[in-house]
Amino acid sequence: MKTAVPVKQWEEDGLLTIVDEPVIDISHIVNWFVEMREIYGVDTIVADTFRLDLVKTALEAEGFNLLYIRNPKAIHSLLAPKVETMFAKQHIIFDDNPLMRWYTNNVYVHIKKDGNKEYLKKDEVRRKTDGFQAFIHALWQADNILVDEIDFFLAGIKF
Repeated sequence: MKTAVPVKQWEEDGLLTIVDEPVIDISHIVNWFVEMREIYGVDTIVADTFRLDLVKTALEAEGFNLLYIRNPKAIHSLLAPKVETMFAKQHIIFDDNPLMRWYTNNVYVHIKKDGNKEYLKKDEVRRKTDGFQAFIHALWQADNILVDEIDFFLAGIKF
């Protein structure tokens, strides 16, 4: 028996925003990143190219640096040892964020014939992995962007 995802509760808890529009207006995305810059100092956005053309100009107009991942699955194998170690040593702390845990639990590791790993959705229709993929994208550039050796907590970031 499948359990319903408590989306309304997560909205009430401030973990997500439900947008009742035919498509998400670009202003919602840009405003969210502006808020993250004000709170956490985010100035670089790492993204794959899926629909990036729709928001690229607006984000750059707000002064964000954009780093593109042309082939997101290609970075999965590069990051797999780091991701596996971080989870095994319990260095990933999502705090009390059931949405981020749900994203992560919706992912499985696919090992290709060549031994490379990919982080894929368990179910293409019902399972969402956006937050986990954003985490992977951030890890791809973390060593290049983060300059201080400090603990990095995802607890306060609402995806």
